[in-house]
Amino acid sequence: MRPKSIDRKAEKRLAVRSVAINTLLQLMTVGALLYLRSVTRTDWLRSLALILAVIDLITIPFTFAALWQRVREIEKGELDEARKY
Repeated sequence: MRPKSIDRKAEKRLAVRSVAINTLLQLMTVGALLYLRSVTRTDWLRSLALILAVIDLITIPFTFAALWQRVREIEKGELDEARKY
């Protein structure tokens, strides 16, 4: 029985779409945290919301680095090789 061939363009599209959705959700979370920061008067909560928003923003470039690595894996055919076993 021969393993199924993988549609590389479809795999790339799925990877890019998942990163785009993830980034959009992260930006929405940052927006919600900054809104929370603007409406609250408690200093520690304002600081916490800002720290969480910054941490969330810091993860976005790493998401794109992982996407770049994933696209390279797809182009090299590593999924085809893995499915043989």
